[in-house]
Amino acid sequence: MRCRSTSVRQISIASEPHRMFFLKLEWAKDLGSGFVILLSDGVSAWSGEVSEEDVSREAQEIEMELERYVGDLHLALTGEGPAAEGEYSFHLTPERPGRPLLQLSYEKVQNDISFRLGVVDLQAVPEPTEVIRELISHGLEQSACLQAKNQHLLEENQKLRREQEHITKKMERYVQGKETLERDLYGRFVLVLNEKKAKLRALQKRVKELEESIEKNRLRKKADSEEHKTMETAADKSPEVESDYGGSTEDEQEAEPRQSDPKPLTQERSRLKRPKPRRAKRQTSNRNQQALWRTLIRTTCLMIYDPLWGLMSTVCDKHDFCTVFKLQE
Repeated sequence: MRCRSTSVRQISIASEPHRMFFLKLEWAKDLGSGFVILLSDGVSAWSGEVSEEDVSREAQEIEMELERYVGDLHLALTGEGPAAEGEYSFHLTPERPGRPLLQLSYEKVQNDISFRLGVVDLQAVPEPTEVIRELISHGLEQSACLQAKNQHLLEENQKLRREQEHITKKMERYVQGKETLERDLYGRFVLVLNEKKAKLRALQKRVKELEESIEKNRLRKKADSEEHKTMETAADKSPEVESDYGGSTEDEQEAEPRQSDPKPLTQERSRLKRPKPRRAKRQTSNRNQQALWRTLIRTTCLMIYDPLWGLMSTVCDKHDFCTVFKLQE
């Protein structure tokens, strides 16, 4: 059994605006394969049928493609679609003597120009109450179907609303967590940045202090070197004082009064072979020893007042200290 589609709508007749009519339409596949029309005003009822050949003939008469014609026909008779109000109109031709049929014509209005889409002959139904009952039953079924659909849509809407609320709360938690994490990371970043800045400032200060200390030590060494050179120059120009090493030895003192005495040749030769003291060498050694002692004393003082330079000078003057200690030994 082929499933048939049904549509019911309320229409107004242009020739009888004070009366309301209900139009019921039934078709199998589409309106192009034919359809059945039932028209009722609540008291009487009329029915008519349009075949597939009639639909093709009407499309040819108005010179329109069949597919497009069927679309306009569906909009006019069912009222389902994006058609604007007043785009389609209906006209009912009353019964005439000798012709107990009504003609229902449907027209399309476009740019204030109307042209007829089709016409159907309607015959009075012997039992209009049955037709009216079918209209009421169909209306109730459609109402129940629409209510069920509306209920389903309401449930879907509530479900979507609950999901939206759940997602909104979750997004709010995510946003709060993101903001908390950003504040935490920013605070840590500020701490690290401040710590790095403090370290950089300390390093810059330390470098500056080291540079100043190195410059002071360089100037101090330069001054000491100039002072040392001045003292050495003054010592070279002053009269040399004989030290114990520069005096005569006991052998020489004993030998002096005996110079008048004649000595054997062997004793003279042994005296000539005896090593003579070298006064100039002993004086140079004394001056070097005094300079080393002065360097030791000056370095010790600098180590007391300037530990940093003392550490550097200790390494630099290690050879001098070793020399001094070796001389002392």
